[in-house]
Amino acid sequence: MQRPILRKGQGPEERQGHADGLVRPVEWGRPRWNMRAALSIVLAAVVSVVAFVGGFSSDDPGFGPESRFFLILSVLMLLTAAFGCVFWWPRRGRPGVRTLRRGGLGAATEVRSRLSVFVALVAMVGCAAALAVGAAVEVFLFNNGIPWVSLVLALLGVPCVAFVVEVALGRLAVGALVLSPDGIRQRGWSFESYLPWMSVAGVRALDYGYPETWVEGTTTAAWARRRTSTVFRLDRFPEAPRIEIDSRRYALDPVLLHRILEFYTCNPSARSELGTPRAVERFRRADLGVAG
Repeated sequence: MQRPILRKGQGPEERQGHADGLVRPVEWGRPRWNMRAALSIVLAAVVSVVAFVGGFSSDDPGFGPESRFFLILSVLMLLTAAFGCVFWWPRRGRPGVRTLRRGGLGAATEVRSRLSVFVALVAMVGCAAALAVGAAVEVFLFNNGIPWVSLVLALLGVPCVAFVVEVALGRLAVGALVLSPDGIRQRGWSFESYLPWMSVAGVRALDYGYPETWVEGTTTAAWARRRTSTVFRLDRFPEAPRIEIDSRRYALDPVLLHRILEFYTCNPSARSELGTPRAVERFRRADLGVAG
């Protein structure tokens, strides 16, 4: 059975408070640092500094091949550290919610994914492509005696170039969560999924070292899903009918998103407001009152 939507002080089993008066699901526990991610970010930053110093300490006249290699490596490691920071420790301001006009499909309320995360990912992979392909070209042009090294470097760069091409073709995209009166549509980085409200069984909170929300479907759910990229699989692809929401990817506080999804699951009469300014206002005010 779906749990009631609680505000701070309304239930003994829900212990963690929230700035908007909402209650943090007890399954998530208290916010905490991910030490593995923190150490990886620090390591990438250190490598970036060392590579930067190495680029300017090279014996190459001017900015020769060795200097360019170290400087591009420095930028790559810096982008890697930046991606880790924006992905694991999001700084969210006003809720990233808007009314979406979809032509013949009608209006819906869109919860935007965090553009900064996707841009950092694409920049990181693009820099890796430049590093591998650039090094391959340098080796081929200036070291004719070892062309196999150039081939190996070029092969390492192929997946990175393919990633950028998939982004350019729209097969990999920043994505969004779209709530409409008929159901929930999710566009992940590399897949699409749709679950109608009539097939929603409940909303669950899970802790994977970060807050995650699952909108569970019934066993007979009219669930649709497809991969948008056959080359890259950047998202988990649920085996059972559900919408899996990784809170790190969305421009909305995870507690607010979780409670709003609970609200619309528990109050079918309120779903008619989705796609209208009233729904956007509900998100911005963290309003869980039943619509009149």
